[in-house]
Amino acid sequence: MVVDFESAEPCRGFWDDAARIRNGYLAEVPTQTLVLKIAEEVGEVAEAYIGMIGGNPRKGRHKDRSDVLDELTDVMFAAAAPMLDLAGGPEQAERHMAERLEIVSAREVAAPPSGGWFGSFVAPHVLLRRQDGKVMMLRRANTGYRDGWLSPPAGRIEPGEDVLAAAIREAAEETGVRLRREDARFVHVMHRTARTLPGPCHAVSDFWFRFDRWEGEPHAAEPDRASEALWIDPAAPPDDVIPHCALVLAAITRGEAFSVDGWA
Repeated sequence: MVVDFESAEPCRGFWDDAARIRNGYLAEVPTQTLVLKIAEEVGEVAEAYIGMIGGNPRKGRHKDRSDVLDELTDVMFAAAAPMLDLAGGPEQAERHMAERLEIVSAREVAAPPSGGWFGSFVAPHVLLRRQDGKVMMLRRANTGYRDGWLSPPAGRIEPGEDVLAAAIREAAEETGVRLRREDARFVHVMHRTARTLPGPCHAVSDFWFRFDRWEGEPHAAEPDRASEALWIDPAAPPDDVIPHCALVLAAITRGEAFSVDGWA
């Protein structure tokens, strides 16, 4: 999701609702206690996040993204209550937040030191192709990026992995299939940029590999991150394929191994 930071502003009605909470069940709580409450809420965010990623081996994954979002929202509410007291009311708190947001959103990313090497992040993508030519797509869910849209199994490179090893791992995690390196066919690389992408270059190099053979039955193996798996015609993809992925599918159909997107 691309956010226009220049037009960002606090949620309308937020401070009136926060004042209602402050004057309701929090009416007798002193400001000092409300400030200390923020630290407690931050701890609950960390606990929920660890539960979502399975960071505690004893408990495994016992939370989801909704739990983390709930706890993050509670942090915002916890911070709003003492802000109302210290600012002097909802109008003053909203004004202070708007002024602060203007300052923060105008910050420039520090320029990287001169004379160094600066690269794009690398993202492996996997196309599982059936005998009828259709390829698998996953419908994203609860990820915070393009939820409801279709994309192939993809992800990031972890320490110690080359791009193909990462592609094979991501496909196993997301679709439940087992792939072999010798069955991989490199089909495309896209170098794309957008202001929301990470790193000093704000760019990602997407490596696409096709597999015509695999072991196991492909399916949406991470239901908390993908609501369904379906097979599409890469030459006529549906409109809800993530746009840069649709561009890559079109390039692959034309037999092109390289493309760029987003650059001036």
